[in-house]
Amino acid sequence: MNTNRLTQKEPALMRGAIISTATAFVLIASAVTAAGKPADVGAKPTRQEILTQLRLMSLNHQEYQCNKEIIRKESNYNTSAKNGSHYGLAQGRSPYLATATMQEQLHWYIQYIRARYGDGCRALKHHKKHNWY
Repeated sequence: MNTNRLTQKEPALMRGAIISTATAFVLIASAVTAAGKPADVGAKPTRQEILTQLRLMSLNHQEYQCNKEIIRKESNYNTSAKNGSHYGLAQGRSPYLATATMQEQLHWYIQYIRARYGDGCRALKHHKKHNWY
């Protein structure tokens, strides 16, 4: 009997090990920032991370550009921004935003502008006219 030959079960086990190793590598790699340093758990999101999430939540590219301008004007992409009783990326007047994550702040913002203005570009038009939205 040749013990060097793989049984039918062994190649499947090896494929599983290769897939598991590849998956682990992807998970580890995703925890590294663009600078090549390990991601800091609980760290403030970067401008690029905020913009990526905002792009995914916007209806289209035009609305994304409008949303991006509002967030820049309101907080300069700072999730911890505070101005009186206004908090977060959107500078909303909700204490909830003071402790909300980046995703929660953006979700709140999108819901607010859609309910009040219909979309980000109408909100930006109002912002340019009145310096608030």
